Amino acid sequence: MAQTILIIDDDIDTLKLVGIMLERKGFRILASTTGEKGLKLAENENPDLILLDVMMPDINGYDIARSIRSNPDTESIPIIMFTARSQVDDKVEGLEAGADAYITKPARPRELFAQVNSILKRSPHRAGAAGAVAPRKGKLIGVISSKGGIGISTLATNLAIEMHNQSGKEVLLSDFRPGQGTISLDLDVQNTSGLIKLLEEEGDLSTIIPDVLIEHKSGIKTLLSSYQPSEAKFVNYPDQFRQIALAVQTQADYIILDLGPSLSPIVTSVIPECDKILICMEPSPGNITQTRILIQDLINSGIGEGRFITALINRQRSGVQLSWEQAENQLERKIDQIFTPVPELAYQSAMTKSPMILRADDSMTAGQFRDLAQFILG
Repeated sequence: MAQTILIIDDDIDTLKLVGIMLERKGFRILASTTGEKGLKLAENENPDLILLDVMMPDINGYDIARSIRSNPDTESIPIIMFTARSQVDDKVEGLEAGADAYITKPARPRELFAQVNSILKRSPHRAGAAGAVAPRKGKLIGVISSKGGIGISTLATNLAIEMHNQSGKEVLLSDFRPGQGTISLDLDVQNTSGLIKLLEEEGDLSTIIPDVLIEHKSGIKTLLSSYQPSEAKFVNYPDQFRQIALAVQTQADYIILDLGPSLSPIVTSVIPECDKILICMEPSPGNITQTRILIQDLINSGIGEGRFITALINRQRSGVQLSWEQAENQLERKIDQIFTPVPELAYQSAMTKSPMILRADDSMTAGQFRDLAQFILG
């Protein structure tokens, strides 16, 4: 069954042009020139995706998006804002209203198709026929920071284990950091060749992924990067990393991806596919500023506000670092979770190759990981 796209736009020429282009790609098209009719179509037809203009004659696109998100029958429908309004403030308002992406008119067909396909791949699949069962599609959670040395690999590892413990569901942990992978050392996993095999594979990844996953004693699955510097050459394979990220969604209910620092080609390729983006920072003025810029860059690229989760990681006991409140004020947004410094526990964990959540499950740090896992699991 063809996927349905609802276009809400008062420009008849746009409706015709975009509608024809998408129909040629195999989509079923619904169209509305008013916001009121568009809302009714969204509720009655339950489309797979909505292309929404901002400037409408009766209800502006921001209010339409808010109405869609506030209605239990339509709240999960993906929305792409498709408008001539190109200012950063316009994009921010659209994403805050509930849009999953923001495209400025006139857009090239290739850009439009790429965004449509990316959004649809992240939304739940519908059964293709009566009685058919959709393949499992786990949620991708990308973990990033604006600079290295903050401890995001440690966070990703402990978070994956705690999410598995809390949910009882399958969790897969992977570090997309070829040549710089440290999770295998922390977990004492010897076999790190699986990810390289997938990067070099040209065929259907789904047939070989189960054979390269390694199960850790904690119960999570792993697909890890090597720490051999020579394998850093694979950073030039961003498209392959994106394909792996999509393929592993069939292998677990939650997939934690350690994406490393900054917006590398791998991160830029993979991050649009992530359902949630966990952004980590340390409480220093410089890094908070870097993190604020990183978030703004992600928003400008079309990533919606609803995907962001923020974590403040304290690794040193120092009076010169910012407090939680000071960090929030400088970041200009709420910080969802804070981790207090535990250098002794971190050292013992590294020496014994036992994650903190397993080594001291009654510690304050373990409680902080539980709080973050619960927040993500909802």
